[in-house]
Amino acid sequence: MSVANFQHDLLGFIKAELESRSHSQWRAISEASGVPYFTICKIVYEATKDPRISSVQKLTNYFLRHPKAA
Repeated sequence: MSVANFQHDLLGFIKAELESRSHSQWRAISEASGVPYFTICKIVYEATKDPRISSVQKLTNYFLRHPKAA
């Protein structure tokens, strides 16, 4: 798998996780993950195509620790 494909898959994972949760939860996710709320919005609405790796890592860690309840 190329780095570009891995990054695309990881951003897809993050976006899917955010979209599966209510918009009202994004502030709590922001606070818990350390990623600014507006960065989260930019990722979901695709206003940024290349977020910082530190933001991607923090959100990935958050979602792996806090899976959405089925």
